[in-house]
Amino acid sequence: MMEHSATAWRHDIFSQNIINIANNDLYYRAMIFYLEEEPNLLNDLLKLIPSKIDLTKCVQVMRRTGHIAIIAPFLKSVQSQNISAVNEALNEIYLENEDFDALRTSIKEYDSFESIQLAGGLESHELLDCRRIAALLYRKNKKFMKSIEISKKDELYKDAMETVAESRDPSLAEDLMRHIMNMQDKELFAAMLYTCYDLIKPDVALEVAWRCDLQEFVMPYFIQFVKDLSSRVETVQKSTDDIKKKEEVKAEEAMQRPLDVDMASFMFPGMQQQQTGPLAIGAPG
Repeated sequence: MMEHSATAWRHDIFSQNIINIANNDLYYRAMIFYLEEEPNLLNDLLKLIPSKIDLTKCVQVMRRTGHIAIIAPFLKSVQSQNISAVNEALNEIYLENEDFDALRTSIKEYDSFESIQLAGGLESHELLDCRRIAALLYRKNKKFMKSIEISKKDELYKDAMETVAESRDPSLAEDLMRHIMNMQDKELFAAMLYTCYDLIKPDVALEVAWRCDLQEFVMPYFIQFVKDLSSRVETVQKSTDDIKKKEEVKAEEAMQRPLDVDMASFMFPGMQQQQTGPLAIGAPG
């Protein structure tokens, strides 16, 4: 049918037969045939045989043609398999099309690809969205400090705060807070206290507020801190009281328990050591 397509090829008949062939090479020849003859039907063809082809080889074949973007719909349909070749191809397509929302979603949901290499290529990109994605990639790879630095340069402080919160690192939280302190941005200071609440030491928050006249903005933090501290103290006190009560109950039960005493041993000490048989009292000599 491929060799005599002008007279022998019909898409419906071809589709019915290709799923039954045993020669895997014909799948890739069919891809090239459709690309040359009926590119609009190529995705329909591929969706018939996803389990019969090697997806990595499929991407390689299409890359060599220079038309990888044509099969983007098919690649999306199989991306749930999280294959690196598929993920990388789609990420490149999204980047080329400047579809940053799709690229960000792909990066978050599918982690099998050379993420550090992609981040390195994006962190100096002229487009802000690309640099933002670079920061996201570094965050996913636990390179929190690098991610925060990129976000700070672009003044994307919400991203930087979220990265600090994910890092669970109090030192990064303090560094970012002191950076915000130097900017004297009250709203950012309040947002930092809220986003990274459990990473910020109270003495640091108080110091920054005092030095920058931000007492009004630090008060919600301290109200919540005192409330949490009181709750923890109450929990500890309750646990201590429960333990004490259990110990008192055990002591009282021990006091009320009847004594189990061997009266014979009490009245005739040492008798058990001497007696080897039934007790016998001899006549007086």
